This record gives sequence, structure tokens and C-alpha cells, in this order.
Amino acid sequence: MDWQETLERAIPHPPPTRSDPAALVADGKKLVRRRRLAVVAGTVAAVAAVVGIGTVVPSRDSATPNPPIATQSTAEDEWPPEADIPLSDLAPVAYDHGTGEVTLHRGWKETDQVGPLDSGNALAVAATKGNRTVYVHFMNPTEISYADASRTSATSLRAWVDDVRAHHLSATWNAGGNLRVKQNGWEIVREIPNPLGYAAPWDSVGAIVEREGVEQWILYSGNRPKDGGESSGLDAVYAIPGQTIEEWLAVQVATDRKDYRPGNVDFSIEPTEAVAFGSGSEVVSTEDRVKIVEQVDDPDIGHSFATGTSRTAAARITVGSKERYVLVREKDGVTQAYSFSVLPAPRAEDRRPLTLDEFAEMVDRRMTPGSGLW
Repeated sequence: MDWQETLERAIPHPPPTRSDPAALVADGKKLVRRRRLAVVAGTVAAVAAVVGIGTVVPSRDSATPNPPIATQSTAEDEWPPEADIPLSDLAPVAYDHGTGEVTLHRGWKETDQVGPLDSGNALAVAATKGNRTVYVHFMNPTEISYADASRTSATSLRAWVDDVRAHHLSATWNAGGNLRVKQNGWEIVREIPNPLGYAAPWDSVGAIVEREGVEQWILYSGNRPKDGGESSGLDAVYAIPGQTIEEWLAVQVATDRKDYRPGNVDFSIEPTEAVAFGSGSEVVSTEDRVKIVEQVDDPDIGHSFATGTSRTAAARITVGSKERYVLVREKDGVTQAYSFSVLPAPRAEDRRPLTLDEFAEMVDRRMTPGSGLW
């Protein structure tokens, strides 16, 4: 069959040119950036995924932590819920984005205010008690940054908040496999190795980073390329007054563990001619090095996979020493087969072959209707 024509019909964007699964994983990371921001009572998740043949399909179901029960909003339409940080000498200013009301902890006096800074009513406030001044930036109800004015080089509240808004945090693995906070003047103050307990090629690292008196806690995780590069997961939160990074990480770890399910990992896809249909819906090998381990006909996959087909099947195979999964269908008299390379589960204790039902559920959950393969 004409694979070039099939690829052009199926893919709305060019795939990576390399077919090695490890290379595809590294390339695919460039297609995805996820930044989850959490402050005590809420998280904001943003996930972008691009799906096609010969590329990586990143996991969409990575854990998004639930806030502590005591601080969760009960309104179903309020997500993420507003941060509920009690007033104290560590957090002496509170701000209501809806009403515009500023509240100060006892003994503190507002000495400057900048804003609203945008249509979302972002605000910056300077508060003083005795010889101590604290700058606070209320970017939105879930992102609040605090800084002791004496630890910044800013000459005013306006200069400080302009600097904070201009220098966003990003991270990557360097060529040696270590965490690197890219550009914008952020510095790593402390690292906590692999708090999620992942096994290679997955990894995680917690860290405290600082810039201009502002402290952030991060949890960086995902597949770690041997030659460095971006991973798919960056969780970041401005340091929460009255809490520690260990407490914050404990919530991330517990939720990541609770939300794990088989198939919640990255996978790459490419066309293959290593298998074909035999009698009926039986999948057979067309190459000596390919062995059929198990198979099932008519897998439970939606998104028009079976529409207009005369037969469909899924199988787990081995290609030499490597394990793969395949989907095969016959449509308009033409057999189409796709090979899936699935990364192992992040934790060693969860590693096992997916059942074909789990594989079908993974594909059904992660492939976008009306694009990609079908």
C-alpha cells in the first residue's frame, strides 16, 4: 500500500523524521508543555498534546493534586478554588479579586499599591510593620508571591512587580541528567532527589528556587532523556507561608500514586508491515523476528477506528527483544497496521505488560476524535 499517501491523509503536521522509539520520545517532548500551578487550595492545569503517526502521544492524565480537604471550595463551578492562606506575619496581606478588597494582618500598614495590573484584577501591595516591608503580588486567586523587600534589588514596589511578571520559571534536564532552571535569573537553592520514587527512564526532582526574593517550589518529572532536554511535567507553586516544601511534595506524591492507572504513560506510533491479517481476524507475523504473544479481534476502540472496516484486531508482539502493541484493520480492501511503543510505568512495582483491554482503553482515551490515525 502507499504509506506516504496514508500518512499525508492522517497527519495534520509533520512527524519526527527518526523512527527509533527513544528518539521519538525525545522529539515528542517538544510537542508538549505542561505547567501546573498550585497554592494550598487549588491547581491550574494546562496540557497541550499533538497526536499523529510516527510521533509521541504524551500522557494527558498525569496527576493533578487535589487540595487539602479543609481548604477546598464546595462550589462545583469554582475551579481552581481560590487560595485560602490565613493572615499572619508571614502572609500579612489578603486580597479579594472579586471585590477588590485588601485586608491586612494586625499591626501591618499598607504603604504602596500597584494595580489592578490587568483585566483579571492582578494587584501588588507593599505592607510594613516596624522595620520590615513585605511585597505581595496577587497574580490571580491561585498564584500569590511574597518577598521580603530587603531581599530584593528593586527600588520600589512597581519595579519589583514588573520584574516578577517579566521573569517566568522554566526547567529542563541538562546533558548530565541534572535539573536546570533555564534563563530569567532563577537559581536552585535546594534539590530533593526523586520524591515520586520513579525508575529509569523516568525521574523526578523537587527543588526550591529563588529570584529577587521570590521563592518557588517545583516538582519536575517525566521521561529523562540521556542527552538532556525538556520533560513533560513541571509543577510549580510560589512558596506557601507557614508550610514547607516537604508538605507540598507529600500532597503531590500521594495524589500521583492514587491517580496512577495502567497506560497513563507516553507512547509513540508508527505504521508497520511486520504484521498482517491471516484467516479471519487473526493477526500473523510477516517477519521471522516478530512473534505474536496474544491478540484479540474487534478491540473496543471508539473514534471511528472500526468505521467502514471489514475486520479489526489488536495484538501484543515482540520484535526481537522489544515489546510492542499493534492495531490492525482492513478498510476498503487495504490492511493498515500501526505499531505502538509504550514507555514503562514510572514506578518499578507497576511495571508489567498491559492487557489488551488496557491497551485499547489507553488508545481510546488518548487519541483525539477526527484526527491522527482515524
